[in-house]
Amino acid sequence: GLTVTDITDEVRDAVRESGIQAGICCVYSPHTTCSVRINEWERGFLEDFAVMLKRLVPTEHYYAHDDWDRRTENICPEDMDFGNGHSHCMAMLLGTAGESVPVRDGELCLGTWQRVFYAEFDGQRRKRVVVKAMGM
Repeated sequence: GLTVTDITDEVRDAVRESGIQAGICCVYSPHTTCSVRINEWERGFLEDFAVMLKRLVPTEHYYAHDDWDRRTENICPEDMDFGNGHSHCMAMLLGTAGESVPVRDGELCLGTWQRVFYAEFDGQRRKRVVVKAMGM
């Protein structure tokens, strides 16, 4: 269920469409099994990242979140088809579900190799990302 998608071009398009020249662009996902992060888009790093996450949070481990004899909160029927306790733990490890990027001269102020990533740890449902560019 671990997928990483480069969404930099879509975020850049949203900033351009907003018409702002100076300000901030917030990129956020309102889901608890994903993360929006900034890093390099490089195959070796992406492989290292996946290996690290799977080592720290193995899918075959017991997660109380997936124990239907114990869990009584925040349940919808499709949750019971797939255990995703590991996905929630991975998202918590990575911190925020969003990033804020300065905008100058109508462009994102990213470093030379920086890209905006959407990392999904569950993979079982379609998720969304909200982009809000604010400024003048």
